[in-house]
Amino acid sequence: MNMHSAGARRRLPSLAAALLALVALSIAPAAAQEYPSQAIRIIVPYPPAGSTDIVARRYADFLSKDLGQSVIIENRPGASTNIGNDAVAAARPDGYTLLFGANGLVQNPVFGPIPSFDPMKSLDPISLVARLAFLVAANPKTPFSSAKELIVAAKAAPGKLSISSAQLEIYVELMKNRAEIDLLHIPYKGGAPATTDAISGQVDMVYALVPVLLPHVQSGRLKALGITSGKRVETLPAVPTFGEIGIDYHITIWFGLLAPAGTPKRVIDRLARATQQIVAHADFAQRLRATGVEAVSSQPDEFRAEMHNEAALWQKLARLMPSLVQTNPTK
Repeated sequence: MNMHSAGARRRLPSLAAALLALVALSIAPAAAQEYPSQAIRIIVPYPPAGSTDIVARRYADFLSKDLGQSVIIENRPGASTNIGNDAVAAARPDGYTLLFGANGLVQNPVFGPIPSFDPMKSLDPISLVARLAFLVAANPKTPFSSAKELIVAAKAAPGKLSISSAQLEIYVELMKNRAEIDLLHIPYKGGAPATTDAISGQVDMVYALVPVLLPHVQSGRLKALGITSGKRVETLPAVPTFGEIGIDYHITIWFGLLAPAGTPKRVIDRLARATQQIVAHADFAQRLRATGVEAVSSQPDEFRAEMHNEAALWQKLARLMPSLVQTNPTK
């Protein structure tokens, strides 16, 4: 037997193994890039045309371009967002059904309606997308023109000044608690009637998100008193935050992207990277800023930490104000 032939035969298994390893290495990156291979559905647990829906649709347009796939918005409102949230929590964890969620995810388990799932265990946070502050605005005929003057007036006449909101009892009660004032809170079914009655003078003030009240402040139909965010809003630079007047009241609404628990990490990371690029895009950020919304992003673990921290805040408030807590679960 030829010595060279025998040596060649001995080398064949190891050569074959090496070739298989090279093939596997070449296939692995391709497999990791397969997502997404079909349209993505983002469920918005709010009705169309609201603040959440508007931001979600702008985000979806940019995400579609980034991923090279269609991104479809599906509105699933109801049960204080529990219906839409539940649909995503129960979906297949493959990255093709996502949630454009908001603070209700961490509020409902505390205040109700109690969801049928644990959002901390049933959903994987991907990234924050935007933040919105609340604004307290008053009828132009009221004798106060700032949050500081409002607090003085409220302390002089406890329970006499009225404030409307779109069923935002939790936020209004926390504001009253932190400012140590007593206001007559009148919850409405929607932001439009709550705002209309403040403009007409049926109530003294209204508490709503900045995008809801911004056009009315800019037109002079309402006067802005105070912002709930940690810093002033670019579209209302003259309006101070509550923190600036010494009130420990820093509250914002966040919008973020989440997936069913168990979604592959490579999919979560791909979506997080895309969101960071979208938020950094000048056109996306400027469109949001023009309406009083701040574009933000985060790492998945940062988003999860924020959810935990906020849940702790609401649990503390629930202990202080048990009358706000409902016990009815979502059926």
